[in-house]
Amino acid sequence: MKIKRISLGLATAALVAISGCSNTVPACSDTVTVDLVKEIADREMARQFGPNVASLFSYSVESIRTTWTDEQTGAHECAAQLAMTASNTGQTDEGPITYTVEVTDDGEEFFVNVYGL
Repeated sequence: MKIKRISLGLATAALVAISGCSNTVPACSDTVTVDLVKEIADREMARQFGPNVASLFSYSVESIRTTWTDEQTGAHECAAQLAMTASNTGQTDEGPITYTVEVTDDGEEFFVNVYGL
């Protein structure tokens, strides 16, 4: 999968091209969604603290819950715990995040917006 655009701010979003033409929105816990959430967290860490600090951390998304699904569009609202582990100390810290997953109208790409980073 290729990242097409990254936008950082209060809500951090990323757009990914989906291989094939499917209008199906990836689930909150789908690997492609979780990998993108982790990538967004890493990019936000680099934006806030610099790439050297960001490179010290790895991320995992745990306790994933789908809190709402739009029956018309299939878009999901999700909640989870984002765990960050420092490679130099092995210490892990976690906090709550929410994110949305939605597909573009043409079904070619999907957006993930992460809140709480």
